[in-house]
Amino acid sequence: MRANGNRRRDAIRAGLLIVLASAAFSAVGCGPVWYLDPDFGERLAAEKNKPMLIYFKVWDSSLHRNMKLEVLENSAVKRELVDMVNVELEFAYFAEQRQKYGVQRPQVCVVCNSRGERVSTPISVNPVPSVEVFVEWLRKAKAEALGVSTQPAS
Repeated sequence: MRANGNRRRDAIRAGLLIVLASAAFSAVGCGPVWYLDPDFGERLAAEKNKPMLIYFKVWDSSLHRNMKLEVLENSAVKRELVDMVNVELEFAYFAEQRQKYGVQRPQVCVVCNSRGERVSTPISVNPVPSVEVFVEWLRKAKAEALGVSTQPAS
């Protein structure tokens, strides 16, 4: 009889932990989503009328690893990326997109408007930029993609 009571109490505790963990994750959010298909990214950006970030990377490089860990995982950067369509492309396999956006080397980020047209100047992330530099570039590029002026009123 006592063993059944312990099992029941353990099951209730486990259930409560699952509910609490689910609530915590939904409150925090998952952050930005990254897609690996550029055509899907373009369709989604057009459908949702959002700017699109394309990150041309080399998956096995220390530069890519450092960019992910030091910049893209930063909370300020994540806040900027969460309202964009983010596409991560392996540089070697997407010659058509490289040509379309004028990217000639890996470790480059490009921002496009919702029509898939490049805006602003791409940023090289080789060497890995500081979070502040990347956020500033990203904010300006997003504003341009949305057609919003970042210049002070005269």
